[in-house]
Amino acid sequence: MNKSSSMIRTIVEVALFAALGFVFDELQGSIAKAIFPNGGSIGFAIIAVVIISFRRGPIAGFATGLIMGLLDFSTGPYIINIWQVLLDYILPYAVVAGAGFFKPLFDKQEKKTNKIIILLVATLIGGLFKFSLHFLSGGIFFADYITWAEFNGQPWLYSLAYNMAAVGPSIVLTMMILVPLYLRAPKILEVPVAINEEKQKNVPLFDFGINPAMLLSGLFLFIFFLIKYIKSYYMEEWEGTYDISFDGDALMLFVTGLVIVLASINSILRTLLKKQNNRLTTLIFLTLSAANIVYPIARMIRLSIKGKDISVYWYWMAASILLNALFIVLYLYLKKTLRKEEPELAN
Repeated sequence: MNKSSSMIRTIVEVALFAALGFVFDELQGSIAKAIFPNGGSIGFAIIAVVIISFRRGPIAGFATGLIMGLLDFSTGPYIINIWQVLLDYILPYAVVAGAGFFKPLFDKQEKKTNKIIILLVATLIGGLFKFSLHFLSGGIFFADYITWAEFNGQPWLYSLAYNMAAVGPSIVLTMMILVPLYLRAPKILEVPVAINEEKQKNVPLFDFGINPAMLLSGLFLFIFFLIKYIKSYYMEEWEGTYDISFDGDALMLFVTGLVIVLASINSILRTLLKKQNNRLTTLIFLTLSAANIVYPIARMIRLSIKGKDISVYWYWMAASILLNALFIVLYLYLKKTLRKEEPELAN
């Protein structure tokens, strides 16, 4: 694989993992907002940064986290000053890329047990970097916003307890997902080797049907809901602070469209190079559609408690279930087709 091709692949992967990571972040935020009134949530969005940091290195991981932070900021930030914005929104996911510095040590290990230990330590260190930024922000900027009576007058202790309750379980949950993911698909932490890619064959259904269709549908979602998102902008100023809000559903959908566009472009580019078997594309679509089943469920729970109409989320969930079923059928078809082609590859 030449340098320019590798650079393009890296850029596409960074954008793709950043968008997927944001979808996970938005999903966990929708579920946990009632628990953490001052921001924060329990989830596994940092897994996107850890994986890309191991695949492409800490610089790519930092870029991925930075994009996730900018997307997180765009959900509707609470702004005190530029330093609080950096500590709370822009940099927390980016510093998780520190996990990528453990990759050389990870690669040197022969025993799988040692690899798993290093992977867990790397995830812990990356998560603690993220925790430290939130901790600093809470102690410095949110002394007047303490919501737990036991910590009145103790902003640093409050920030420690608050962020441990949010970031700590997120690190543990990420570890619990990463280990079986690595055991089941260890190649996810490695850059594909060119010689292996040369042997892969394409499935015509993807070449002339699925890829263009997904690209067009992704473009529609991205453009339509991006416009809707921009139009939903609202800002309220109070005593020198700014509370900005947007349509969260439109944001989720236009980022979903962005993921579909990026995955489709990646698939089309690799198809043109005759190095694509589309397994990754199918799995990305499966993950994305699954996230779009859980997200409306989380929204329905929150809005039901508030007594608001949830009918639109029933339609959203039903459409996602149908898409999920379609992708599963396509994945099984792809798997069956590639298995038939294996004897040909051997020849």
